[in-house]
Amino acid sequence: MAPDPTTAQVTMTLAALAASGATPRPSGETPQQQTERIITGINAQLSDPSLATQGAWKLVWLALSEANANMAYIARSTNGSNEFAVVARGTDADLTDILEDLDVGTVVPFPESGSPKPIAVSKGAMDAFKRVVNARSIASPSPNVTLAQALTAALNSAPSSPQPTVYLTGHSLGGCIATMLAPYLQAQTWPKQPKFAVITYAAPTAGVQSSSTTSTPCRGSSTSATTTPTTWYRTRGLISTPPPAGTRARDRRRPKK
Repeated sequence: MAPDPTTAQVTMTLAALAASGATPRPSGETPQQQTERIITGINAQLSDPSLATQGAWKLVWLALSEANANMAYIARSTNGSNEFAVVARGTDADLTDILEDLDVGTVVPFPESGSPKPIAVSKGAMDAFKRVVNARSIASPSPNVTLAQALTAALNSAPSSPQPTVYLTGHSLGGCIATMLAPYLQAQTWPKQPKFAVITYAAPTAGVQSSSTTSTPCRGSSTSATTTPTTWYRTRGLISTPPPAGTRARDRRRPKK
């Protein structure tokens, strides 16, 4: 019998699913049609027991930003582990996306981090972050709500025990956005206070020295092809790393007695 997947394998799979339907059909489709097509594709893959997600995750919310520049989704576990994932899509072959990647020479404040000290990030990263947090889903399962509103509703309906865990993940630009979503979400008030953990793949750092000095580390991961630099933040109470390497999904289903 194959061992249960590690947290890194699960989050890497969730990050990879964000690329589903990233490009509009050449024959043409409306934003709602593309959104529904992406949702259908991700749902089909989340139900596949052969993937690291083992058919034990369910889509909660998904939204495209204007002009298909950025996309993010929320999924929750269905195996009793009380885990959630906020996943941001990486760079697509889109002019806005490319400009977000390249606009690193200008830095701007990042007050949404909730840090008591000023934090500066690249303008490109800030533009991508704002598009994601302001995007509203235009299709089920959670229409006409933002990421934070959808996560609030999901946590409201979650059990109190074990304590909810929210993973922030993504590949490339998606990982960069995830590292900004982490302190932003951590600064919010939640109905059931979750733990937050960041696991990114080949993600560039969003901030400059003001966001990296004497800050809480968030774990970056690596693949055989790329090595991801660790990204650092000034955040309050953000757990420094996800569960230890080798922790299996089965071990996270119930709190230890």
